[in-house]
Amino acid sequence: MKIPVGLIGFGRMGRYYLSELQRNGAYEVAYICDVDESCRALARRMAPEAEVVEDDSRLYADERVRAVVLCAMADSRPGQIRRAIAAGKHVIAEKPIADTVGCEWELVRLVEAAPVFTTVNMYLQNAWYHSVMRDAIDRGELGELAIMRICHMTPGLAPGEGHEAEGPSFHDCGMHYVNLARWYARSEYKTWHAQGVRMWSWKDPWWLQVHGTFENGIVYDITQGFVYGQLSQQQTHNSYVELIGTKGFCRMTHDFKTAVVDIHGVSETRHIERPFGGKNIDRLIEEMADSIRTGRRNPLMPTFRDSAIASENAWRMLDDARQHDLPAIGTREELEEIWEHRRNLKDGYGLLPRNNRNV
Repeated sequence: MKIPVGLIGFGRMGRYYLSELQRNGAYEVAYICDVDESCRALARRMAPEAEVVEDDSRLYADERVRAVVLCAMADSRPGQIRRAIAAGKHVIAEKPIADTVGCEWELVRLVEAAPVFTTVNMYLQNAWYHSVMRDAIDRGELGELAIMRICHMTPGLAPGEGHEAEGPSFHDCGMHYVNLARWYARSEYKTWHAQGVRMWSWKDPWWLQVHGTFENGIVYDITQGFVYGQLSQQQTHNSYVELIGTKGFCRMTHDFKTAVVDIHGVSETRHIERPFGGKNIDRLIEEMADSIRTGRRNPLMPTFRDSAIASENAWRMLDDARQHDLPAIGTREELEEIWEHRRNLKDGYGLLPRNNRNV
């Protein structure tokens, strides 16, 4: 029997989820909810099998619906999560799970005491390339893990494009990498020192680099920013993860189509190329389906606690950057040029659906 699911929020991520839910034979998309009429009109065309609604009350009241997928903005998620838990429905949420750290921890306590399954799309934990590299660590190919270097810079979401509830880029996107470093270290953050730049004189840093240590002594540096050639004639990006041990190392790079892993271990040297895999939504929803079918939580699913820890630490790192020199480089006029450029792009990094662009 298929699992009836309700999808709330039909912007960019909601549409990704719909495609994967329709492709996965375990689910029936029973409802799609969005407050925007143009989004609802698109939902009717893309999912004629679903009931498309403006008010999500019907979704929560329908006892057939066993799970909800929350893709609206972060400030809407706390209320949606509370209603889902009260209605006994499983939850797949985008990150962050709320717009404040205090609320995130309140929700962690709520879901950990509830008899339902919950997960959050911290998608890098489900990426094949990170599984391959962590396996190399576990097999002793690197010796003892000592240093992690993580970088993710693209021309992605520009300041002011509508993600204020998710925070600056180092929180909205960077918390993925804050979570990933902790996942590799299998330890908690101990120290951090951050340097940011207020690109185009925006109020928040839109590029940030942080380095520090974990409680087990592993050293890390993380660089993230949506600043990588916003107005370049040909756009590109720089994304890698490098793990250095006492005996060997491994690294990963990708072009959003193909991921490449190189392992230089004590007993093997491997070069692996496979499809990148996108945001791994297919794996996340399959893990949830497995949990619902078996009644046992799939251990690969990221937890609300994972998300809250990553979010809290990303905010701490941003706050640390604000304690140091925080230069403002670039002008409002350049930012307006970027907004106009991104409005007219048909293929680019992190573009919002046209009906969601409110600059």
